Amino acid sequence: MNPKERSQTIIIAAGGTSGHIYPAFAIAAGIQRILPAVRFIFCGAPGGLEQIMVESEGYNFHPIPAQNMPNRRNRRYFSWAWTNIRGMLKSRALLKAQIPQLVIGTGGFVSAPLIAAARCMGVPYFLHEQNAVPGRANRLFARRARAVFISYESSRSCFARGGHIVFSGNPVRPLFFELDRARAREALDIADDVFLVMVMGGSLGSRTINTALARMDDAGGWTALLDKYPQLRLAVSTGVQSPVGYPEEIAALPGVLTAEPFLHDAPYWIAACDLFIGRAGAMTCAEIASQGKPSVLIPFLHAVDDHQTENARAMEEVGASLVFSDGDFNSQQLLETLDRLIAQPDLLAAMSKSARRWATPDAAGTIAEMVAAVLENDETVKS
Repeated sequence: MNPKERSQTIIIAAGGTSGHIYPAFAIAAGIQRILPAVRFIFCGAPGGLEQIMVESEGYNFHPIPAQNMPNRRNRRYFSWAWTNIRGMLKSRALLKAQIPQLVIGTGGFVSAPLIAAARCMGVPYFLHEQNAVPGRANRLFARRARAVFISYESSRSCFARGGHIVFSGNPVRPLFFELDRARAREALDIADDVFLVMVMGGSLGSRTINTALARMDDAGGWTALLDKYPQLRLAVSTGVQSPVGYPEEIAALPGVLTAEPFLHDAPYWIAACDLFIGRAGAMTCAEIASQGKPSVLIPFLHAVDDHQTENARAMEEVGASLVFSDGDFNSQQLLETLDRLIAQPDLLAAMSKSARRWATPDAAGTIAEMVAAVLENDETVKS
């Protein structure tokens, strides 16, 4: 594909979970601030969360068949191979039709067919890795990428030598840097003296966290904690795959301001909260760090390569988070931890400062500037 024939279009592959989609939005916004004429097309699995989120943001969405890679002994292996071959063929057709300047992948199995097609056709591509332990797709395609942007310095050693590895951090939506606690609380109509705990088990949801919430007043423990701390309140995102009835069950508990499968105004709730409790997805960690929120993290043990545990440990090591294993976290652990932390405002303040120091507010700008350099000058990115 002749570089001179390329249109002012960038195709971005993002999907699977919001943790892959939100950084793609932040990267696109960063590039558009520098190069306003650039047009974006997003790719992902048809009918997935990415299609809903991309279309709601007003971007053009192009469905590409994709499936996560199973073990070779799994009977889904042949289905995976066929689905991804179809995804590559559709990606090749899209690249021929649009002649983009470059392609960007933000990890996950959804990005594999498009990045594979771009590599075969000589279309330049960038990768962004959100997690401490890089995903298989990004490791596979890293060597031929113009640059691989990483969010944890520890990730650098996971990639083969010879690639252009650049530390950027995780790009979060600009709104996270525009909001503060006072503005968010005014928008949500929450008094300043309320001690607000935001609980979020990821975009898909966490059975462990939701169960701990739903059962926390079975023996009267939650009611007793509210008696002790009358200003304590909860806001809960149960996840889009949470069992039917869980949001309503949790919302019926005293002191719960809201409990919904997906909070579209989640940035406001995070900015408004005094403590965050949830999974340790990479974007969750980046978003709460951008707001300087102390956190209690419960990594999802079955995440690929146990990357959430590594994400959580990085936050714990800098003093921003307390980390509990999924198997140990229950209603009693939740109540005891809330009691202990609310009683120690100095500890919460220290955790908040540590979180802010760990944040990378210039991540989207760093990526956008390097992408723009390649588009404008065909420069080689250096790490």
